[in-house]
Amino acid sequence: MTRMCSKQREDGLSAWRRVAVFATAVALSFVPGVSDAQAPILATSQDKAQDRAPDKAKIRGFLTGHVAAERELEQKLQRLPSSESAERTLRILTSTPHMAGTDGSRRVAEFIRDQLRSYGFEAELVRYRAWLPQPTEVKLELVQPETKALGTPEEPFESDKDTYDKRAVVGFNSYSPSGEVTAPVVYVNYGTQEDYRRLSELSVGVEGKIVLARYGRGFRGVKAKVAEENKAAGLILYSDPADDGYVAGDAYPRGPWRPMSGIQRGSIQYTFIFPGDPLTPGVAATEQAQRIDPRWAQNLPHIPTMPVSPRDALEILQHLDGPQVPREWQGGLPLTYHTGPGQAVLHLKLVMDYQQRAIYDVVGKLRGQHDDEWVVVGNHHDAWVFGAVDPSSGTTAVLEAARALGELARAGWKPRRTILIGHWDAEEYGLIGSTEWVEEHAAELQRKAVAYINLDSAVSGGNFGGSATPSLRELVREAAREVADPRTGRSVYEVWKERLEKGQGPRSPSALAPPIDAPRQNDSDPPLGMLGAGSDFTPFFHHVGIPSLDMGFGGDYGVYHALYDDFYWMKTFGDPSFVYHAAMARMVGILVLRLAESDLLPFDYDAYATEIDRYRNELEVLAKVSPEGKLDFSALRDAAAALKTSAARAQKALEAHGGVPMDATRATALNRQLVDVEQALLAPQGLTGRPWFRHTIYAPGTYTGYSAVLLPGVREALDRKDWDTARRETSSLVEALHRAAARLDEIARVASSNAKVEKPAAGR
Repeated sequence: MTRMCSKQREDGLSAWRRVAVFATAVALSFVPGVSDAQAPILATSQDKAQDRAPDKAKIRGFLTGHVAAERELEQKLQRLPSSESAERTLRILTSTPHMAGTDGSRRVAEFIRDQLRSYGFEAELVRYRAWLPQPTEVKLELVQPETKALGTPEEPFESDKDTYDKRAVVGFNSYSPSGEVTAPVVYVNYGTQEDYRRLSELSVGVEGKIVLARYGRGFRGVKAKVAEENKAAGLILYSDPADDGYVAGDAYPRGPWRPMSGIQRGSIQYTFIFPGDPLTPGVAATEQAQRIDPRWAQNLPHIPTMPVSPRDALEILQHLDGPQVPREWQGGLPLTYHTGPGQAVLHLKLVMDYQQRAIYDVVGKLRGQHDDEWVVVGNHHDAWVFGAVDPSSGTTAVLEAARALGELARAGWKPRRTILIGHWDAEEYGLIGSTEWVEEHAAELQRKAVAYINLDSAVSGGNFGGSATPSLRELVREAAREVADPRTGRSVYEVWKERLEKGQGPRSPSALAPPIDAPRQNDSDPPLGMLGAGSDFTPFFHHVGIPSLDMGFGGDYGVYHALYDDFYWMKTFGDPSFVYHAAMARMVGILVLRLAESDLLPFDYDAYATEIDRYRNELEVLAKVSPEGKLDFSALRDAAAALKTSAARAQKALEAHGGVPMDATRATALNRQLVDVEQALLAPQGLTGRPWFRHTIYAPGTYTGYSAVLLPGVREALDRKDWDTARRETSSLVEALHRAAARLDEIARVASSNAKVEKPAAGR
């Protein structure tokens, strides 16, 4: 980013002073809860949603005698989130650009800290120093067959004053190296491994060329890695109108889709190798941390990469010759696409300012009766520019939920378990703030954290969806049954289910991992996706094994990582009345209460074991396609069967426990074992080639980056035909399944012994 002149710095400071004054006025004038006019409507719709819950006398994880008190607490919470409050918060959060490593991001962190303190949370800033680049010079020009400057900035619009803000960073890809290249161009479609193989079949080479790839169907960092592996000299990324522009619908500012000048910023760090600060792999990036030389950082790319607008991509594509592209490669720009090369020769020059820059996490705590058990909620607060959807809709919803929880605490409630809220910095650069915090607190998290709830782009419309570890999926569905959909008054669950049955869903290309059908309680349940990567659940789930979930309301969202993801976009298209921000706060609140207050943690390991066995079967089918490896999966088959048996036994024992009270010591031990099942699935040595990722059941794919690979150690070794590694990873997986089965057997033993000991006393 170019340095701001003193006048610009002063403008930024004065703007934040105005925000601070406004925030103070809001805090002094705001009366908690919804408006008088809104309250009766909300109460009625919530009551309708709760009336349709499967059995109001039961809540997963709660003794029968505690259900009524929990439902009363949930009803109180549901009346507190306010769309008016959410709108005010989002306006403040999006009032200035706040990219990580800048004063804007620090001031957002300070605002969040102060808000959490005002709600009754203990809150502090946690500072790390990370290796962050900012652009000094980003230059792209066509030098043949004519000279023309490209890399043009995004167009401002009269209707949206924020698009004139000179503090917005230029379009760039963070962690691109500095470099200067002049070369012909080849179009590589989405830039996947398969796309490069197809080009080879067409006798089109990319070595020494600048490759032009469209965004989509994979993480941009993977596109950079594959381009590098194919010896390209540079990479240009663009958003094609067929994916998120005028082909999908009206473009901004007329509609929600990307205009021709829109640029998708974003990191190309190889987070699929490890996320976080590139120079402190596996340890927190504190002031005292030992750092490696940047030349040895395994997750940094090596070829210059930059994003451009569809308008600039059109200027390049119209000068390409070579074969006409395969039909499925044709995009939405008004010309026939060719692979190249051709007449087009580009000059690309990037100068990146790499420094150790300060980042600021915000960590807030509402202490419970048991401070050795934590329910953790988080989202990131940094944005490429204004970030109304990504991430400030999530920040707003988490803050609204925190405000509601704080109001309950002021009224005399104290949670059974401590509630910890994290707002992470530098997520956009590579999940840095959350990763550094998890690495610093890994041992404590594994002792204390019972679950992690993640929000990111939480609201861009009204279509609910999410991803979760299988043990938490039914809990998410149950929470969705309790919360009213603002548009219809029916439950979020009913609307979610109906939409998916009709084959409808958000068309947002920024979705990190589309839902994948998985085993459900019954065939009519809406599916939840699998946890891959791309947001802050990654270190919690994949590195330290905390049961995790990620959720949001999606919609037609075409301005991902663009200048136009701002307050005006949200107010005009995403959630004009901010009712879905409030609904998301209610979803967070219900999930927090059920995890914080439950007698026994509401995990479903029966479903988890069933799903793992399905993955095992799919793996065996895949292995038979390449029989030359001669892999023996009999031990894996036995381990998966043992896990299913142990899970069913534990489930039966927990259900038999029913309404039987349990002494505190036994309950604590049982809950610890319930959490430890997920951690048992971690491989202590990590996955081959990327040991930071330790989960044996899920990992982001090396060549997908966002979406999950199932039983990743074995499956990716099979893909490489690396039979020795496949055998080692199979053994590691077998050991993990047996560890998880042992935990479940202990759960069954403790629950059964409690029922035998306590039932006679209960009957007298």
